[in-house]
Amino acid sequence: MRFNDLTQTILAVEDRTGTGAASLWRQCVDMLAQYDQAGRIMLQQSERAALVARLHDLRGELSEAQRIASVVELGSRLRSPALVEFFASDRPAVCVAALSRARLPDALWPVLLSRLGPTARGVLRGRKDMGPETRRALEAFGSTDLVLGDAAVVSNDVGAAAIADLGADAAHEAVQDASASEAAVGQPVERSQIRQLVERIERFTSGGRTSFSIPREVPREGTAPQDQRALSAFPFETDAEGTLIWVGDASRPALVGLTIAHMALPGETGPDGHVAGAFARRSSFQHGRFTIGEGLYEGEWRFSAVPFFDPGSGRFQGYRGQARRPLMHEIPHKAVTQPPVADVQPSLDSVRQLIHELRTPLNAILGFAEIIEQQLFGPAGVHYREMAGNILSDARRLLAAFDDIDTAARAAAGRDDQAGSPPVRSAVDVQAVIENAARSFAGEEGEARLRIAASAHLPFAHVEPVQCERMIQHLVRTLMPLTQGQEMVQGALWFQPDGAGGRLILGLDRPARLKGLDEHELLDPGYGADGDWPDAPLLGLGFSMRLVRSLALAQDCALRIENERILLELPVAHGVALADGETA
Repeated sequence: MRFNDLTQTILAVEDRTGTGAASLWRQCVDMLAQYDQAGRIMLQQSERAALVARLHDLRGELSEAQRIASVVELGSRLRSPALVEFFASDRPAVCVAALSRARLPDALWPVLLSRLGPTARGVLRGRKDMGPETRRALEAFGSTDLVLGDAAVVSNDVGAAAIADLGADAAHEAVQDASASEAAVGQPVERSQIRQLVERIERFTSGGRTSFSIPREVPREGTAPQDQRALSAFPFETDAEGTLIWVGDASRPALVGLTIAHMALPGETGPDGHVAGAFARRSSFQHGRFTIGEGLYEGEWRFSAVPFFDPGSGRFQGYRGQARRPLMHEIPHKAVTQPPVADVQPSLDSVRQLIHELRTPLNAILGFAEIIEQQLFGPAGVHYREMAGNILSDARRLLAAFDDIDTAARAAAGRDDQAGSPPVRSAVDVQAVIENAARSFAGEEGEARLRIAASAHLPFAHVEPVQCERMIQHLVRTLMPLTQGQEMVQGALWFQPDGAGGRLILGLDRPARLKGLDEHELLDPGYGADGDWPDAPLLGLGFSMRLVRSLALAQDCALRIENERILLELPVAHGVALADGETA
């Protein structure tokens, strides 16, 4: 590559602030990490210098945590000498993060050491993977670096970052080297400074570690733990393994190192199955639960993130997203905290709203299934038409079930279809209603499956017409699926006089499958070894029978269950002409 237009494009961007500065910072860091590696230098000296100068200009726009995150994101890809030197000149925490991850050839380190500070060389001394030439070069600086005078080797600002990156073994080795330097150099050493360093290391190593090997939170001087504890949201970024490597302004020791890759067991720290499953598929997720078992941010969180990939190779790099505390409606109420409420029933409006929310998508499914089955938009295969037919059948049963629920809610609330107006009763020809029901439930070839023997000179019933039709339709629809083979639903309709003027009675014979069952078993919504009859209405035999009884009670009617029959009694309309011209 003789000319790198990417570099010129990045350098042509005007200075940015905020989010734009962070994006430009990452671009400059990525360019140096990719094209300024030892042995494969693909940048001109002027381009390299311009990129480093732009990083110097942007350093003040990014927080220390953001700069550390960019170093951690690079990991072992930090092979640019210019980038290593730049990060080594940053704050001690950034310097430690970079020098503990930098990967340069052994022959290149001695050349670079003279331009690094004591903190950077101290980090390199703690690494076990440095080559012999680097070791010899570090020993040459020993008489200068290991004296703890006014310019101490290890600044207190390094603190947690140094120990987290190098580990306890390397930190103890640094202390031993510092202690030995008193005799080797022959200069006075401030024992209080060494003691402070030892005590600082002991606080981290003896404080215990979580299940993710992250040091426990140790508040720094001048910080306000209550402010961090009140944090309600923070951005985050993970590596390719799902481990949090950047958490914005939140506490790094409390969060960095937690993982979204493995679902947590109850009571443990980690995500739910939604987040872990999305990570396995490398797909985005929203509002997934993440539980932190203990520490500064103990409790439930909601994570939303999207995956990001390397633009050059397309390799998965990790997730970037946002964490927040759950909203009030997202937290399940505990039963122990709720005051006892006796017989709280859902309102009719809430039930109607629920049915509306269910019916709307179901109607859409029903419409698309009809389009496929009837081939309205073009030919469709036999297999697809059969599936569409099955969907139509199931959708219609669900719609009928929704209507039943709506009717039951209205009956329980004592309201009819016209909200705000009382039901208007009138004279209803029950025999005509039964004939309409018989036509509705006729077989595929038109054969009658409902046979009712009606007496002569029957009076009209005094009920609300729509509710009367519903009662009879529901009763027939409940019994019809329980017939076997060629069995029919048979019954009779007659007038039974009494002292109050008489009642109109519709009696339906029980299907063979219901004979011998008492009233309690017929009204039990959970009756049967499988929960209910396999061919019963969708909401169950017991629910349907109770629905008919509720509709009957609302109309001054009655549903009675006898050993052989099921009787529906309706009040008679007095003064209405009978079929032959007489009056009741």
